Amino acid sequence: MKEVMLFPLTSVVLPEGKMNLRVFEPRYKRMVKECSLQNLGFGVCLVGGEGDPKDVGNVSSIGTLVRIVDFELLSDGLLGITVTGEKRFIVKRVRADSDGLRHAEVEWLENWQQPVNSPDFIFLSQQLAHVYEEFPQLGNLYQHRFYDDLAWVTQRWIELLPLDCHLFEKLVGAEDCLPALQFLSEAIEAPTNNKEARI
Repeated sequence: MKEVMLFPLTSVVLPEGKMNLRVFEPRYKRMVKECSLQNLGFGVCLVGGEGDPKDVGNVSSIGTLVRIVDFELLSDGLLGITVTGEKRFIVKRVRADSDGLRHAEVEWLENWQQPVNSPDFIFLSQQLAHVYEEFPQLGNLYQHRFYDDLAWVTQRWIELLPLDCHLFEKLVGAEDCLPALQFLSEAIEAPTNNKEARI
């Protein structure tokens, strides 16, 4: 077991993913400072889907350890950071400091690997490339894009879609990316008769 500081959000980042964050609450400024001084990562998880979001334990049971890879001072004077996902974890127990900063005891999960017998996912890769072209603020986060890696493509899609907490836990907590791929294949339809893809 290891304890990590938690940053609950309404969006997610997974291993090899990147995310820009605005930091303005004192507890999270403290977290960023401690992580920087001690070369630590912190945990990103979803705010729980039920109950009061302020409740200490109201977070998803699955999260991702991230590391800060860049800092910037934003135009509004707030601190901006860029994080990259390293590995998934299961949340076992949550506690909070007096200022509300949460800490979780976590159990690590193995990162998803490219399945030996990968199903055809070229359409999902093509659509992801299209999204990154349409929204360069997302695509520009990635200097290298691994469109031929099923696990990478699947995780990037999960980061983009508005999943509720239960579905997120079910898909991201799986041993491999195949359940998430099945979900994506149904959610993102291939175009037929020259129609646009439906998301």
